[in-house]
Amino acid sequence: MTNRKRLTISWLFLMALTLSSALMGEYAHPGFWIITSVAFITAIKGRLIIDEFMELGDASLAIRRTVRLFGLLVPALMILTWLFGPRLAQWTSLATF
Repeated sequence: MTNRKRLTISWLFLMALTLSSALMGEYAHPGFWIITSVAFITAIKGRLIIDEFMELGDASLAIRRTVRLFGLLVPALMILTWLFGPRLAQWTSLATF
């Protein structure tokens, strides 16, 4: 498969994932499984962008692992924010006098 064809397929897959997560966010009732699904889609999209568009699939192992770890950190924080949102808001809000 040529590089251009692979990138086109990757881009189309990214668009399909983006539309599916946007539709879930718009029409699904918020809950743990919806948030987990959106976080999973975000992780897949991040990995695809890292490997295909940033071309880090062939980078050194240390760089590739660091960036992929960051790509997994964001979805994990999405789930933690849903689970502990009010507590996080308390911790990060400015004290009112």
